[in-house]
Amino acid sequence: MRWLVEFSNERRGILARYGIEAPLPAAAARLGRNAVLAEYPSPPRTGRLSLFEQAERLGGQDASGWVLHRIVKENAQGSPDAVPAHAA
Repeated sequence: MRWLVEFSNERRGILARYGIEAPLPAAAARLGRNAVLAEYPSPPRTGRLSLFEQAERLGGQDASGWVLHRIVKENAQGSPDAVPAHAA
């Protein structure tokens, strides 16, 4: 099955879109995350983490800043079909 996966990074102002071949939405999200981290690696750290960054990590937030924005199933014509939020 082919999925259209979008990730956003609010801090860097980037929206990344990938077409992923995977059997389930969760697998597509994982593969898309690997792709976005490979294409947009985190900039090197130049010092200690700020208090805000430390709090984000303690709260379970991802330090990279990338968030799964949207995942949809592509139909045979290549246009996306909506996927219910509970399926992702």
